[in-house]
Amino acid sequence: MNKNLLPLTAVALCFCASQAMAASDSATGNSKAKIIEPITITATTGTGGDLNFGTMLSSSAHNVTVSTAGARSSTVSTMLVEDSANSPHAGVFTVNNPGTAARTVTIDLPSTSTVTSGSTSLDVDTFTSNFPSGSNNIPAGNTTVNVGATLHVTANAPAGDYTGTYNVTISY
Repeated sequence: MNKNLLPLTAVALCFCASQAMAASDSATGNSKAKIIEPITITATTGTGGDLNFGTMLSSSAHNVTVSTAGARSSTVSTMLVEDSANSPHAGVFTVNNPGTAARTVTIDLPSTSTVTSGSTSLDVDTFTSNFPSGSNNIPAGNTTVNVGATLHVTANAPAGDYTGTYNVTISY
């Protein structure tokens, strides 16, 4: 073999290898995102918005239920007192969907909460809403969610104004 051909062969091989590796192709992909305003929930507070069990006696244990329509009942009806200054009322929340189309949401209610006066606490449970459990379509704009529950009054609970809080969550 000719010693002069060896460098030329090496150069030719490098040239061919670089040509094979120099070939390429590319494409441009698209990317996009849509940002929407979040759904919000706001409690309506004060008269006509708070979940209010009304006025009652406590000489015997009983349960007081307020429906999502604001109707009140008791396991011992003689314990209920009509009081126009403290009328029973369902809790009222406003769900705002700022979009232009309905969106699917789940409304989560608490399992329990309490109302307290001084050192005495009474249990509240069996929360219900005017929306069925599970997924619901909330239209664009404002939607009212009413919440009812059951208050467990103990026998001889001390007189007082009992207050508490509870959380309603919108998941989507």
